Amino acid sequence: MNILRTIWKYWRRVGQFIGDWVGRIVLTIFYFTIFVPFALIVRFFQDPLAVKHAPQEWVTRATRDLTLQDAGRQT
Repeated sequence: MNILRTIWKYWRRVGQFIGDWVGRIVLTIFYFTIFVPFALIVRFFQDPLAVKHAPQEWVTRATRDLTLQDAGRQT
């Protein structure tokens, strides 16, 4: 019975080592086949800040807070 516990203890160490490496390999493959292409597609075809279609000149803005009371309202 003692020998079985010793074998089981070493087998758990081997299983943990194999599981760690298989997990790393699977997650690496998953990362490079799913996330990287998705990120590249989003990066090249999406413009969330609308920078590409922004006007080329400064836009003049009419200010409404000419007095200290107007600036304090912040509405």
